[in-house]
Amino acid sequence: MKMLKDESGSSLLFEYILFSLICIGFFMVVSINSNEIFIQRPNEVVMEDEMSDIGNMMSTLITDIYLILPDNGKIETEYRIPEKVGKETYIINADIAYTDQIIEVVSSSGKTVRVTIGGIATTMPINGTVSSSSTYHMISYDSTR
Repeated sequence: MKMLKDESGSSLLFEYILFSLICIGFFMVVSINSNEIFIQRPNEVVMEDEMSDIGNMMSTLITDIYLILPDNGKIETEYRIPEKVGKETYIINADIAYTDQIIEVVSSSGKTVRVTIGGIATTMPINGTVSSSSTYHMISYDSTR
């Protein structure tokens, strides 16, 4: 009498169960982390880029004012800023740092982007804070003072 060793039925079942468990595990890991992978991280990147753009816009605006500044006169200019970055409000601070002027954009969640204005801080000090709660703002400079 011959011994038949046909184990294909049990190995197919074992392969199916193992493959199913691996797929279910992979799906669970992806679904648990999908919020961070697909929503939070791209939102952070977009917010950082938008905040950097706003800081560069302020830097360009201040540099333009510096270039057309009269010796004895006053300049006033209005500008607009976006109401929100991502889904958050923000504050723009202009403070004097060591040798450069720093434009700092801080979101309500605490994310910060800093942009420098090279060389202007020594000749024309700039201080101020702006909130995104109002979209229309004004910069004024009086060189007679």
